[in-house]
Amino acid sequence: MPKRNDHILVLLTSAPWWVSIIFSAVVYAVLAFLAPSWLENGTAVGEELARQSEGLAPIFGVIFLIPAVLSLIRDWLSGR
Repeated sequence: MPKRNDHILVLLTSAPWWVSIIFSAVVYAVLAFLAPSWLENGTAVGEELARQSEGLAPIFGVIFLIPAVLSLIRDWLSGR
């Protein structure tokens, strides 16, 4: 039997809505605050990766909020 390989957004959509919000906040915090401090090592490559990480944090935060909306709609339609 083939192994089922679901995408993270599909898994978050089937989870409760608050799981997506927490996951989104964690991803945002890691990309905006933790990753830049880990990547800034004095090299040009590390500095650029840190800057790009800070710029991508809001985008990934919003992407991971989309499953929360879909999960809320799914719950509302199912009558929970």
